[in-house]
Amino acid sequence: MPLKITAGVMLVLALIPGLPKFSFFLLAGIMAYLASRAPQPGAADLKTPEIVADKKKVDPQQQIEALLKLDEISLEVGYALVPLVDQAQGGQLLQRIRALRRHLALQLGFLVPSVHITDNLKLRPREYTILLRGVEIARWEMQPDRVLAISSEPSAPPLEGLATMEPAFGASAVWIVPGLQEQALANGYAVVEQTSVLATHLAEVIRQFAHELLTRQEVKRLLDAIAETQPKLIDELVPRLLTLGEVQRVLQQLLREQVSIRDLSSILEALLETAPANKTQVALVESARQTLGRSLVQPLLGEDRKLKVLTLDPQIEHEFLRQVDPQLQIEGALTAGAPPLRRILESLQKLVGDRVALSSTVLLCNSPVRFHLRRLLEPFIPRIVVLSPLEIPPSISVQSLGVVR
Repeated sequence: MPLKITAGVMLVLALIPGLPKFSFFLLAGIMAYLASRAPQPGAADLKTPEIVADKKKVDPQQQIEALLKLDEISLEVGYALVPLVDQAQGGQLLQRIRALRRHLALQLGFLVPSVHITDNLKLRPREYTILLRGVEIARWEMQPDRVLAISSEPSAPPLEGLATMEPAFGASAVWIVPGLQEQALANGYAVVEQTSVLATHLAEVIRQFAHELLTRQEVKRLLDAIAETQPKLIDELVPRLLTLGEVQRVLQQLLREQVSIRDLSSILEALLETAPANKTQVALVESARQTLGRSLVQPLLGEDRKLKVLTLDPQIEHEFLRQVDPQLQIEGALTAGAPPLRRILESLQKLVGDRVALSSTVLLCNSPVRFHLRRLLEPFIPRIVVLSPLEIPPSISVQSLGVVR
């Protein structure tokens, strides 16, 4: 339509005396020709239904690929827990998980994958499961119309309710009716509603399996972000000294030991200094930890700003050093004749108490024994912290609470 109007205007101008008739007639003819070649107004509208119809046709292969796709981490809930998720029914779990992902990203140092939430009719009405790439890694069941009262003190006054164990940290807890909430608070209990229980459990599971959630693609994204501000660091390290996979394994081991990788530039600097001499995973991890020593020790300090630790008997360290196979140090393995682990656990139990498996014990021993001992104790005491003296800043005062013999 604009072309037709332009052709008409050119024709009118050609009829005005004094103006160049040939030029305006020529322009009018060109505009009329272009208008005749332009698509008709209804042509696109006629094709639109066909395009929409094609989009509605789903490729069977795409359907199969969608079924085969595994979510990094997913949450399945019983039908009675759907109101916790459904925002239309006042559920706040989705908001809590969004805030949780932001908090974990700041705490762990990488972007945690989104959590896929679905209902599962095979579960009990108030049961939920947490899955990692389709495999169940945690399961728990809520109680209807109750809140959870948690006490870290074994001698807390008893409450009327259903005794249980808090799922995230294994602390003693009681399911109580909401009317007993004030009494529980007065007795020193922490009272949490069911959404908080589920969100806390999910957060702790993500922390525990963070090393498996750190994919190679995410490591590449982190390195690309560092390269924007420190390109020389990345050029010298990857791939000249270490491959992307080797850097990923070091970062995964740090996360496995509950060490944040947020200060990634410092970690890469440590790897750059160590890799030319020793590329084993043990050496690289120990170097990175020593660089992050201040941030490792800070959360472990008591109210008196002292670091309270259990020390390892030197004889045990010598036995570890003698029996560590240098050819297996990349995987952190020990030979079959390693010091009896049962005796070490019994000694820890004598020093810490019966709840040693749930405690955040700090054990002090030299490197590289620290690396291997942490791997051996992890299945039995997941929250144990094993430090090397080289990781403790000189300004920190260390207090020994006993010797593991």
